[in-house]
This record gives sequence, structure tokens and C-alpha cells, in this order.
Amino acid sequence: MSAPEVLELVDKTHVVWRGQRLVYFGGCDYLRLSWHPEVRAALELAARKRCISVAASRITTGNDPVYPRLEAELARFFRFESAVLAPAGYMAPLEVAQALAGRFTHVLVDEKAHGCLRDAALLTEARVLTFHHNAPADLARRVRRLGRGARLMVLTDGLSALEGSVPPLRDYLEVLPGSGTLLVDDAHGVGVLGRTGRGVLEHFGVDDPRVVLTLTLSKAFGCQGGVVAGPGWIRDAIWKRSRVFASSTPLPLPLAAAARAALRIIRSGPAMRRQLETNVRCIGEAFVEKAPGSNERPGPMFTIAPQGYREQASLIRSLLAAQIYPSLIRYANGPASCFFRFAVSSAHTKAQVTCLRDVLAAYFSRHP
Repeated sequence: MSAPEVLELVDKTHVVWRGQRLVYFGGCDYLRLSWHPEVRAALELAARKRCISVAASRITTGNDPVYPRLEAELARFFRFESAVLAPAGYMAPLEVAQALAGRFTHVLVDEKAHGCLRDAALLTEARVLTFHHNAPADLARRVRRLGRGARLMVLTDGLSALEGSVPPLRDYLEVLPGSGTLLVDDAHGVGVLGRTGRGVLEHFGVDDPRVVLTLTLSKAFGCQGGVVAGPGWIRDAIWKRSRVFASSTPLPLPLAAAARAALRIIRSGPAMRRQLETNVRCIGEAFVEKAPGSNERPGPMFTIAPQGYREQASLIRSLLAAQIYPSLIRYANGPASCFFRFAVSSAHTKAQVTCLRDVLAAYFSRHP
């Protein structure tokens, strides 16, 4: 595999690629908080007044006050008893798995789950099984086969990073025994879904003591770091048993300060989410006829998998003619080995969004 191609972000909605300045519908900075002046100011102030890194594990000498403050604020926002930081979003489910290793006989993982959940499942010391994507009937069938003596954990993404769909969490909880645990990694849903931006749990109105939430601060929050939110006993178990927590240096102090500012902005009101929803609806208009039911997917991401090189090249030409970056990517569990992923943000203008919609609609008309 060749090295990743260089792509320079130059403002909220543009990149420079191969010498061209193009409109960018990529990445996961859905609210563009990485560009927000208050978030950047918080980072710059912390960088000037404090060290960049505590250069130590939090269980030794690295537990700067900013970390427990951020954790307390996150716990209150997501309405959990506790929150624990991880150095990166990928590591948050690993913290949970190490903390709960040995508690379960079986772990059931959505077949299209993100790699962090697949790796976490291997750390639980349980037998790992998969179930069909977003399919509660298949999950129920597998749970019945395991019998009453099974101690179960179910792992699923929240908002899908690729297709913008959400899992039927209420149906999963109906299937899950009272002693079971449902781990939801809502990396792409927090900040985006729900009345106050609390993600897929708020989207469905789920409030269940069996749920553990993991997330990242590197998507809608525009910063860096992972989070585990759950009951207090999960936090205590992570402190005692997670090697990820005990043996790693936490996220840099300026980024923790920036994350606190991002959280304040998300809490302040729904204006950015409403603009994001407007932009998502506009792009969705191009997909309704091609993909029935796509308008029921709440996420700001859309994927297209062209049939063959000619279709792929045709779409690239159309995008470049419209001065839009052709976001052709390879990613695990995608709809094809190579596909287009378009991510809309709250910062995209009406003209930019309309332009992309028209390009995609024209493509679908040529390739029904």
C-alpha cells in the first residue's frame, strides 16, 4: 500500500490537494469546532501558561487538575455517574474491556463494528461472536442459543461513521439479559445527534444502567482524546485494572483545555446542530431515489461505491469540475474496497452543499 496522500486543510471548508484549492466534504469535524475561536483560544492559553504534556501516567504523577475537571463536566453532560479519559478515542473501549475482563462468557459484536470494538472484544477473555449489522432479530437468536447461564456483553457503534445509520438500541436492550452490558461506541454521534447533542442515547431516549458509553473528542468536539462514561463502578474498575489507563500518558494539557471549551459550546445551544441538520437534508435529497430509506439515516455522512473504474473516474471528474475534493477512500468494513465518503458540516455554506447535491444527483441519473 502506498503512503497516504498529503492533504492540507486551509480553512473550515477547503483543502489544498495537488496544488488545487477545493471544497472539502471529508473528515469528521462535523461542527468544525477545531476551528472555533473559543476552542483555539483555550488551547493557546493553556499552551502558553502550562506544559504541553504531563509526561507521566495519571496513577503516578500525571493527574493534573484539568483531567478530573473535564471528566466531571463530561459525566454531567452525558448524564452518567462517572467519566474516565483515554489518550485517544480508539483506546476508550480497550479501557473498558481490560477493566471488565473475566466478567463475561460471551461478547457479541456487530459484524460492521469499528476496529476498536473488535480489538476490545479480544481483551475481554470471553468467547467472541458476531451478529448481523443493526439486526436485533439476529442478536436475539444468538442470545437464545447461548442459554440462560451465559454472561453477555454486546458491542456496537452508535452513529455509523460510513452510512449515517444508527442501531436499534432499545431492541438490543430488550434482548439483553438484566445482568448483561451494552457498550455503545458513539464516536460519530456525540455532538451531532440528540436535542442537546448527547448522541445516539439521547436520540433514542435510552437511559439504562446496563449501558456503557465510549466516545472520542476528536470528531464533533474537534479536539483529541477518548472518554468512557458509565456507572461509578466502571470508573473504579478502569482505575484498578486497565493497562491502557495505568500505563499511558494522558492527552496533552492544551487539548484537555480545548475540549472543555468545546463542551461548553456544545452545551450552549442547538444552533450549529440545526445548521448541520439543514445541510444533511439537502445532501440527502440526492440519495432518496437512489437509496430508499436514506432520508431516515440521521448522520451527516454519505457513501457511494461506484461499479467499476469508469464510474469512479466519472464521479472524480464531475467533482473536480465543481471544485470539490474527490474523497475516494479505503476503510475497513466499507461498502467496497474503494468508495467515496462525503461528510457534511455545520460550516458548509448553502452554495457548497447545493453544489455537491447537484453533482451527486447528476451522477445518480447517469448511473441508475
